[in-house]
Amino acid sequence: MKSFSDLLDIMQKLRSQKGCPWDREQNFNSLLPYLLEESYEYIDAVQSDDAKLMAEELGDVLLQVVFHAQIAKEEGKFTIDDVITEICEKMVRRHPHVFGNENIKTSDAVLKKWDEIKNAEKKIPSAMDKVPRSMVALTRAQELSRRAAKVGFDWDNPKPVLEKVKEEIGEFEAEKNGTPEAEAEFGDILFALVNLARHKGINAETALARANAKFEKRFRQVEIMAGGKPQDFTLEQLDKFWEKAKQT
Repeated sequence: MKSFSDLLDIMQKLRSQKGCPWDREQNFNSLLPYLLEESYEYIDAVQSDDAKLMAEELGDVLLQVVFHAQIAKEEGKFTIDDVITEICEKMVRRHPHVFGNENIKTSDAVLKKWDEIKNAEKKIPSAMDKVPRSMVALTRAQELSRRAAKVGFDWDNPKPVLEKVKEEIGEFEAEKNGTPEAEAEFGDILFALVNLARHKGINAETALARANAKFEKRFRQVEIMAGGKPQDFTLEQLDKFWEKAKQT
């Protein structure tokens, strides 16, 4: 059984002069695509409920954390100990009901207290601050709407949000295809749908990921029914295959 210190030693050796040329060439920016890729692969493993794969993919995510920390150590910026210290202190600080004397009983109250402490720490001038611009657009839309809701800019229930979705669809239909205006209106539809998802307690990114997986699985079945040549069939025929795929 290996330990966390073993992983640190391995990464240090990989980055050494006697290590791996590819690992030595990497920097913070060059590693970013891998951090995203490994995170998405872990999400896939979770959604597949594959415990063995989850452990493997989570290890890949951890490797990226250690990789970044090793580069930072070499550049004299911070170490993995600084990373661990920062998160430990933050978790203790933002859970006064666990590590302090405050009495907080519900999840909603916990989140409210978390935000109060976070805002006091950061002195954030806007509710929109600290939402990463590099975040996936669908996830960022949900986070932006959530933060606006936290300061009172929100409807009380999903019904007016659904009406807003219908309104945005109407505005989109009124635009000509392929125009910047049509694109803008389509973006408004997506944002309104994300807001509706939040009101319904749904994570929009996860919901779309599941829909993608479902579509892919069914279409692969359609391809099999079509003998690997769906282009040789009419849309009506393919639709019948699709209905059979749904039933299975």
